[in-house]
Amino acid sequence: MAPIAQSVFSELRAHRLVAVIRAASDAHALEAARAVIRGGIRLVEITFTCPDAPSILRALAGADAVVGAGTVLTAEQAHAAIAAGARFLIAPNMSPAVAAVARETGVLYCPGAYTTTEILAALAAGAHVVKVYPVGVAGGPDYIKVIRDPLPDVPMLAAGGTNLGNVAAFLDVGCVGIGLGASLADPALAAAGAFETIEARAREFVARVAARERIAGA
Repeated sequence: MAPIAQSVFSELRAHRLVAVIRAASDAHALEAARAVIRGGIRLVEITFTCPDAPSILRALAGADAVVGAGTVLTAEQAHAAIAAGARFLIAPNMSPAVAAVARETGVLYCPGAYTTTEILAALAAGAHVVKVYPVGVAGGPDYIKVIRDPLPDVPMLAAGGTNLGNVAAFLDVGCVGIGLGASLADPALAAAGAFETIEARAREFVARVAARERIAGA
């Protein structure tokens, strides 16, 4: 694993949570990202569903966080994100073209997959972590528990249906990390300027994971 990818992977293992930022305006997305960082979340994913994701990535340069891009569907988006400072690329799908950019630049790549066949194909294509998505529809932690029986060594990120009530359960069944979307930085909250609420939610998630880690380490 390249040094950048290894560094991001270590951060994910240590902190567990990835804040997924989606918003209708770049200003709202930037403030939502700053709110989750203030709330203690270390890994922040700026999605390409935002109007200008690279500009938000550039604005977060120097933030006390590990910042990457999400919904990265094309090689062009991958290059733009990395040029703007992204240290990881996350997507809902597996793209050979995006995987190639990640390999060339050394950033961490986390594509989406649903079935065991898709997960293994993503791993073979160069994924460092596989985003199991949408995990809520698949059955939540119970689904992860089943598919990890034959795939115990595949690093998995749970996403799509994660919330405060199930983050500990996803870690208990072996996920390396958890992607948090609307249950954390809901675009509706950002549009309403409710950034204090987003920050408070971030603190709750961080506290919930910390409590679980203390129990697991006891």
